[in-house]
This record gives sequence, C-alpha cells and structure tokens, in this order.
Amino acid sequence: MNIGIDVDGVLTDMTDYQLRLGAPYFKKKYGYEVLNPDAYDVRDMFGCTDEERKKFGWRTIWTYILRYPAREGASEVIRKLKSEGHRIYIITGRVFVTQRGFIGWLSRSILTNWLKRHKIPYDGIFYCDEHHSARDKLAGCEKHRVDVMVEDKAENVRALSKVMRVICFDCGYNQECEGGNIVRVRDWGEVERAIAGLAR
Repeated sequence: MNIGIDVDGVLTDMTDYQLRLGAPYFKKKYGYEVLNPDAYDVRDMFGCTDEERKKFGWRTIWTYILRYPAREGASEVIRKLKSEGHRIYIITGRVFVTQRGFIGWLSRSILTNWLKRHKIPYDGIFYCDEHHSARDKLAGCEKHRVDVMVEDKAENVRALSKVMRVICFDCGYNQECEGGNIVRVRDWGEVERAIAGLAR
C-alpha cells in the first residue's frame, strides 16, 4: 500500500506541545488560563488574539520543530511497515515549508533532519500550504496514489475521507470525525493494526 503520513499531531503530539509551552507563556505574559485543552489552535486553547498567537509561535516554533520528540512507537511502526513492502509518503502542512527563500529552505531542512534523527523512513515528501492544507493534502495523496492517509486535523480528515480511507489519530479537536472511510486510532500500535486490517 501507499501510506500517507502527516507530521504535526500524528508523528508529534501537537496538543502536548501547545499546552506544555503555551500554558506558562500565556499565563506569565497575558494572565491567560487554558480555556479549552482540546482546541486545535492556541487561539481557542487560550483565548488569545492573532497577534498574541504569532508572538507565541515565533518564540516557540523553533524549539518545537528542532527538539520535540516523535510519538512513542512511530519510528518502529513506520520502519516495520517499510520492511513489509509498504511505501511511505510524508504529506505535511507544517509552518513555512512552502515558503520560498531561506525560511522555507530552513523549515524543510529541519523537518528532513528531524525525520532522519528519529529514524523515520519515507519514499517521498509532499509539502502543503498550511492555510490550504486540505486542498494540498488531496493533491499530495493523488500525486503519490496514497491508499490510506494518517491524519489528525478535522478539516483534512473530512476532506480526505470523501475520496479515500483515513486513519484518524484521536485528538480532542477531531472527535466529530466519523464515517465509513474513517478509522480512529489512539497510538501507533493501533495505526499498525489498522493498516494490517486495510491491507488484507
């Protein structure tokens, strides 16, 4: 099978990052408490403005993309899938990856080095515009003839599941995602079992 895999929220725990770094930041700087720990975006998580969100992002994004760990089991499961003959395509709307110039190059380089450091093999990588990730992920899946996509963002799960099978990585912000083409998983062991079931 051709397997598409998202990065943020699937290979990493994005909610953990936002709460771990965001809670002390927004409390100290603005006096904000956590309003919704299950929100996808820090604006809804802390009730901050777009400008405050941007400041948090610039202060923490490099720590996140350089040093945040992969989810437990991700590397081992993906290596096993590769050894079984599946093809792995990283399809991501990570911040800055579609930008031209130095920032875009740096973001892409950091991601590929992060994948290498965490021993996550892949056959190809497709970069999506973070503001149009549903549209671009459909294009990436079509380009690489992806049979199943592992995704967490609700908007993307809904769009992709209209045309293909989606393994939805369970998060507080995607609980409404249901349907015949959607399989919900809570960890990478469950991803492995779901793919084994779909590959039969």
